[in-house]
Amino acid sequence: RLGTIAEVDLGMAPPVMKSFKEFLLSLDDAVDETEAVKRYNDYKLDFRRQQLQEFFLAHKDEEWFRSKYHPDEAGKRQQEAQAALRNRLGVFLYLWEHGWFDNLLLDIDRAPQIIKTLDAAVIKMEGGTEHDLRILEQEEEEERTEKAEGPKKEEPRPPEPPGKGPTERPDGDDSAKVGDLGSARGLWGPLGHFGVPWSPFGAEPGAEPAAGAGPEEEEGPDKGPKAEDGDKEGGAKVKPPRAPSPQLCKRYPGFMRVALSEPQPERRFFRRGWVTFDRSVNIKEICWSLQNIRLRECELSPGVNRDLTRRVRNVSGLTQHRPIVRHDIKLAARLVQALDARARLWSPPGAAAPGQDPPGDGDAHADPEPPPAADPGAQNPVLRHITDSLSEEVSAEEEELRGQGQGQGQGQGQGQGSAPAEDAARESHPAEVTVERDEKLLKVLDRLLLYLRIVHSVDYYNTSEYPNEDEMPNRCGIIHVRGPLPPNRVSHGEVSEWQRGFEARLAPLLAGPGAVPEEEAVRLGRKDPEQELEKFVSANTQELGKDKWLCPLSGKKFKGGPEFVRKHIFNKHGDKMGAVRKEVLFFNNFLMDPKRPALPEGKGGPPQGP
Repeated sequence: RLGTIAEVDLGMAPPVMKSFKEFLLSLDDAVDETEAVKRYNDYKLDFRRQQLQEFFLAHKDEEWFRSKYHPDEAGKRQQEAQAALRNRLGVFLYLWEHGWFDNLLLDIDRAPQIIKTLDAAVIKMEGGTEHDLRILEQEEEEERTEKAEGPKKEEPRPPEPPGKGPTERPDGDDSAKVGDLGSARGLWGPLGHFGVPWSPFGAEPGAEPAAGAGPEEEEGPDKGPKAEDGDKEGGAKVKPPRAPSPQLCKRYPGFMRVALSEPQPERRFFRRGWVTFDRSVNIKEICWSLQNIRLRECELSPGVNRDLTRRVRNVSGLTQHRPIVRHDIKLAARLVQALDARARLWSPPGAAAPGQDPPGDGDAHADPEPPPAADPGAQNPVLRHITDSLSEEVSAEEEELRGQGQGQGQGQGQGQGSAPAEDAARESHPAEVTVERDEKLLKVLDRLLLYLRIVHSVDYYNTSEYPNEDEMPNRCGIIHVRGPLPPNRVSHGEVSEWQRGFEARLAPLLAGPGAVPEEEAVRLGRKDPEQELEKFVSANTQELGKDKWLCPLSGKKFKGGPEFVRKHIFNKHGDKMGAVRKEVLFFNNFLMDPKRPALPEGKGGPPQGP
């Protein structure tokens, strides 16, 4: 809702943009329709500009807002993200060099091998060694032994004491969700974690997980006790923390990390958090001990999360078809190049800044080769030799095009001779075809998809990105792969429709976050650093009398003209001038974010209750 949290809680009506009909009532009858439309557009622009300024002033001191937009703190956060990305890149290259991807195909029937590879990536991300990777081999051997021995016969259970039914079991099904505390994986296994939703005045009943928080929420958290609305102190302005106090979490054994979703302005800046602990701890006991703890006037509502039960999920088996695989190689290569450019992972000095379209980002069907091959200086080894893998099929396409061209020319000269050629074309291109699988192309594609999943946290077949995955409980938790081959033949229309639909769903990832256009930013009130500095100097240059001037920053008085005060401010108050520059950058960073947080537009009438 518009307005501050206190205003909403006290029932004060937030400012609401007038409709055109309401705006006309405030105009003079002499104003014609064209002028009225122009004035209404100016009014809407001023309203938006004012709302942006008010939102910035209301939240600029809050930690989550500063970490996202303040030049200093946002820079540190970007450095941390860059370091984590390079760590993931090192893990991928290590696994590639040591042959983990050699016999791996992203098919649903290879799920155990895929999970093993993802677990190996997580072990390396956590700083594990070659010795730590052996635990995966031990578990695989244990599974083989269990399969060879066959299913164990269940021993009959003793009868339960009278009066104790199955509903009274202390743990019930939650033992599987919390996990076996004696798991051999220890640190590298599924981690104990719980969700902690909170907001400045307590969690709202029926709160749902934040969108885009990561793959962990797809299974859904256990329904733990809900916190009721807390105290509504009038005028109390609470800063939602970026993470719980370290003292709060570190006093419990096995604490590892914490992750928070972005605040949700439409829900009173409600946030959902995930606190991760080592597998060896009693996660339920820690969860219940946190039940009544208050943090910065916030009420926690912890609940134990379920472990992921289906880490490998499949999409349509149509993705195994050779033309679709070739199309996916082109799209995946473009996506790898775009994400690498935004993160500057392989860019040489003087390369184009992230946000610019990578070379070759035109129509994927216009060029039979993937765009990265057009860049001879590409350093990413994943993008090398992709053209060679497709060269044989490219030559076949070129020969086919030449043959069609010759056939058309002959048909024009022979007249009736074109009919047999058309019949032959129909026979060579039937309406339905059998799904054709090419192992060589699949291997090239899967190398790109594993790079996207491990390095950039992008699940290609699900066309989704898992943001802040390094802070979430389950790194590389979910991946979507190709399903089993379809039993029936497929038509060319189905193939084309799949390609068009998939490319449309992938378009947001290819385009990136983008930026607000320059003209719109100026209209919304983008600030110029030099102009703001001049305003600052003018505001701190006060005339006391004839040829007498004062600098209120230091209280020093000057004789002569205002230029002496100006010179004094530039020489003696450089720190304050720097603060003005940073404040301008702070606001502009917020303004230029196309996905900046904003309060939902208010509506007429009394505000709705919680």
